[in-house]
Amino acid sequence: MRPFRKTLAAALAALCAGACFAQTGLSADAAALVDSFFALRMNLSLFDGSTDAGTTEIIAAIDGFERQNAERIASFGEQERIVIDNFIIMERYNYLYEKDGQAKVQHEILGAQRERCEAFANSTPDDDLGAYFYCTWADVTSCYMGYSVSDVLKYGRKLRPLYEKALQKDADFSYALMNIAQYYYFAPKIAGGSKKTSLAYFERARAAARTDAQVYFADIFLSQLLFENKDTARCAALLAEAESLCPGSRYLAVIRAANENGLSLYEYNRKKSALDQAAP
Repeated sequence: MRPFRKTLAAALAALCAGACFAQTGLSADAAALVDSFFALRMNLSLFDGSTDAGTTEIIAAIDGFERQNAERIASFGEQERIVIDNFIIMERYNYLYEKDGQAKVQHEILGAQRERCEAFANSTPDDDLGAYFYCTWADVTSCYMGYSVSDVLKYGRKLRPLYEKALQKDADFSYALMNIAQYYYFAPKIAGGSKKTSLAYFERARAAARTDAQVYFADIFLSQLLFENKDTARCAALLAEAESLCPGSRYLAVIRAANENGLSLYEYNRKKSALDQAAP
C-alpha cells in the first residue's frame, strides 16, 4: 500500500472510531466487548433458567465473563464501564429476580445502578453521552420500577425520552429500536402505547441488526407481534432463523410452546406475571 493510501486508511479508521464513540458512546474495543456479551446472552438461552441448576450455570457464565474481562473493563472510560455494568446487572436480574430471597437484593442493586446512571448524566454534557448509555439507563430504570406502582408512576414517563435520545444519536441502533418497540407495545394508550408503532420499530430493529445475536433477538421480538397479527408464516420463518443462530435454545422452545397454546411471548409473560402475583 502506498504511503498516501496508508495515511488515508488511517484517517478513515480514526473517523470511524470517532463516529462510533459519538453515536454509541463506546470505543471500538468497548463496542466489541458489548457485542461479545450479546453473544453470551444469546447462548445463555441454551440453559434451563427455570431450574436451580440451570440458573447456577447461567450466573456462573455471567460472572465468568465479568471476571475474564475485568482488566479490559477497568481500562475503559467511565461511561463505557457504566454501560457494561448495566448489561451485566440486568442479565443477572433476568435470571435471579424470581428466585427466593432475591427480589429485594436485585431491587437494591438496580436502584443503586439507576442512581449511578442519573448522577453520571447530570455531570456530563449531552453531546458526550452515547446511544448505549441512554438506552441501558432506560433499561435499568424499567427493571427497577417494575417492583412498585409508585415507581412506575414516578419513572415510567422518563423511559421513552431516553430511548428517543439514544435514537437521536444513532437512528439505526438495533438495540434501542427493539427496546422502544417494547415500550410502545406495553405502554398504555394515554402514554403513547401503540402496537402499530411497536411493529414499525420492531421491523426497523430487524433491518438494522448487524450481528448474529442482534438478529436472534430482533427475530424473536418481531415474530411475536406478527404472531398476534396472525402472520403465522412470517412468524415461523423468523423463529426458524433464530433457531439456526442458536440451535437448541430453550427460550425458543418456551416461545413455540406458548404460540402453540395461542399466546404470544408478550401475552405469555403477562399471564405468567399475573399468576405469580396471585400466588400465596
